[in-house]
Amino acid sequence: MSIQPISQTPGTNLSDLKEVAAGMQDYIRAENAGARQAALEAANRRGVWQRLFPSQYERERQRIGIQGLRQLSESRRELLEVYTAAQIEIARKSADALVAAQGMHLQSQLATFASAKISELNDTMNAARSKFLTDMEPQFAMIEKIGRPELQGPAYQSALQQVDMYFNFNGKLLNGFIESLNNRVGGIAR
Repeated sequence: MSIQPISQTPGTNLSDLKEVAAGMQDYIRAENAGARQAALEAANRRGVWQRLFPSQYERERQRIGIQGLRQLSESRRELLEVYTAAQIEIARKSADALVAAQGMHLQSQLATFASAKISELNDTMNAARSKFLTDMEPQFAMIEKIGRPELQGPAYQSALQQVDMYFNFNGKLLNGFIESLNNRVGGIAR
């Protein structure tokens, strides 16, 4: 006997397994009580003399009775194995559900965290970009006013380098943020 077919049956859920396990437990308890009662009644039917010196018929009847009790005990042992397997399956499914719920909770927390950080980063980047462009505007206006071409060209190149450096640095910051976020997501998924 095995619990595998019960737990792997399509549509079997935790409540089905609990119901089957409870039914097995009730059956095993009822069988134990019935077997005890039958053994007591059989012992009380025979007198002391017959118990001390059993006839050939009585010995055979006892042997058959003992063999029946052994078979009953073996079938009960198999039922207990199935019952235990069902209880273990119930515990496993409950644990899986708990792990899934915790994983969803962690994913939800990460999504909330990431969303807040993305919004914060977006606000910071927009404010910094606005400030940078506002600071650079007077420099470009001053470069345009320079009348000497030998000064205007290098000054314009220098201002362009500042702009390139600023946007390259921001690109690296964004890539680092994305990489950090991916590492956190990857750490939770493992």
